[in-house]
Amino acid sequence: MMSRVYLASACLRGKPVSQRAGAALKGLQQLCIWAAQPSEGSKVDSQTTTPDVQSTHQPTSRQGVRKSDVIIPAVHDEQHNMKPAWPDKQQATEAVSFRSAKYMNHYIREQWQLAAQSVRHSSPDKVMEAYYGCLDQICRSSEKQLDSIHISAAVYGTAKVWIAAKTRHSGWCGKQQADQKLRSFIVRMLQRLEPLLPAVSARQAANLLWSSAQLRLNPDALVPGMTDSLAQEFIIDMDAATGQEHANVLVACAKLQLNPCQGGLFKAILYRLATADLSNFQPQGVANTLHSLVTLPAASPSDDVLDALCQRFGVMLQSCQAAELPDAQSIANTMWALSKLKHAPSDELAMSMVGRMVALCRLPGQQPKPQNISNVLLACAELSVPIKQADTDSLASFLLSSTRRQGIWQAYANTAWSLAVTGHLRQTQLALMLDQLAALSINHHELSQSSPLKVAELGQLYQALDWLQPLPIAPAHQQSAWSSLQGKLHTLGPRPSPDKPLFNGLRKLCSALDQLQFPFKAMVVIQSYWVHAVLQSQDNKAQPVILRLFSPDYITNIPGRLTGRTVFKTHLLAKQGRLVDVPQEMTSDIITVKQLADYLEPILTVAAGAPLDTYRL
Repeated sequence: MMSRVYLASACLRGKPVSQRAGAALKGLQQLCIWAAQPSEGSKVDSQTTTPDVQSTHQPTSRQGVRKSDVIIPAVHDEQHNMKPAWPDKQQATEAVSFRSAKYMNHYIREQWQLAAQSVRHSSPDKVMEAYYGCLDQICRSSEKQLDSIHISAAVYGTAKVWIAAKTRHSGWCGKQQADQKLRSFIVRMLQRLEPLLPAVSARQAANLLWSSAQLRLNPDALVPGMTDSLAQEFIIDMDAATGQEHANVLVACAKLQLNPCQGGLFKAILYRLATADLSNFQPQGVANTLHSLVTLPAASPSDDVLDALCQRFGVMLQSCQAAELPDAQSIANTMWALSKLKHAPSDELAMSMVGRMVALCRLPGQQPKPQNISNVLLACAELSVPIKQADTDSLASFLLSSTRRQGIWQAYANTAWSLAVTGHLRQTQLALMLDQLAALSINHHELSQSSPLKVAELGQLYQALDWLQPLPIAPAHQQSAWSSLQGKLHTLGPRPSPDKPLFNGLRKLCSALDQLQFPFKAMVVIQSYWVHAVLQSQDNKAQPVILRLFSPDYITNIPGRLTGRTVFKTHLLAKQGRLVDVPQEMTSDIITVKQLADYLEPILTVAAGAPLDTYRL
């Protein structure tokens, strides 16, 4: 027999919006009545894709509830009263005395599923009022059977309904009255949960924390001590938790910026990730875990933890089962998180992830979004991992042929910059990107006078252009092609000025150069980068000497490997003159101006490649 949710949804299709709204709300009201009178043959739906909150004490029989199992109450619905009108208190208690806890859990699930459907077509205030009232009625009338599974299901369902309401009515979720009713309902649920906490499983704790994060409600702010209590129950039952449940806990802590048990939860999870078998982690679980660790400074994952997650992801990339292979979103999120953590995967794993993205471009229904492609390429560039020219060409070609336009500005800017950093950018690729951006900007300018590209995106495109700039001795046709690109980019917006950094040690560096009798320019912008000083030869025939106070930025797990951003900056500056990197520590308080000058003179002599008098007055 089809579920009531399916029947209700089917009845809505083909009707005008106004009729669907009324039918959906009426269906929700009817389901509140059904919640107190289980139907014959009702079964638990085992095919749901949402986190499982089924009872742990289900009977082995799958036989449905018979009408004789419960007493059906009389209901007065003339004024859409959501609460059954029980003849007397004793009958009410018996009426909702479900034969098994699993049926009660099933009805709670049906309730939120229909509410999530109804809220798309009805007034969210009416739907949520009916939803809260019905679940409260179930909990009050079935208090003896109520357990942590039911409360977890109710809170999780509320999060799903709230997400559906927010998607359809974005302004409604921010209203004070709606937020207050939600808050009051979740408080009541968590208060019911308090005496049941010892029975909470890892799955339920993960679902409760995840749901609270989706609702933007800190459990501690509603019921003091609740967050730590849920964290402790998760730790106790952690061995039974799946990879996705570990990820859900970390996602919740990241969204609400929680640090349960004074860091004890993070220590327990990270220890398990580093030492336990991760075979129950799926690609999305690995990606979500890494993504959450980026925004949890208190977690501070070790290289062992990140290596274990990378190893698990690599195993899934080699799976013979198509269903186990990572999708584009999981690959993109994993690579993005690793780049933010400055933890490079092995070269083999990185090339496998890029190769998988290339393969997905050829699979209808699984093709990556523009943002997926740009995030993967950006991570490869940031982490200085090697990738094949053929793979980058394939990804760039697919991106340029994509008809999706959401986020295309950022995707093109990230891709152009990333291809330049990896040394794979071609003039034809940048030209096509600029042509398409110019076509899109025409439509944008009809609505707005500002550039559709953000400052950071324009900066990325100009730096990609700088990388393609030919040497002065290059043939005329190369110079002309590059000038054409420069003109196209300029129509999209002028080169942005870089943000001014803190020039720690600049005064001491300038004093040392004065002592060496060098005329110089301080705080100069070259190729969209600030440098600390520039020496020019008196006859302007020798190349300028560019000085910068340098603090190298390394990949955390590979000694000596600089980040791609650092290497790229060095490359662009070196094209404009003789670059001299002065260690930042040479301007510390323990170094005098004379000591710095003595350090600089031989270094500048080597860099200049000519007598230093050429740069003196």
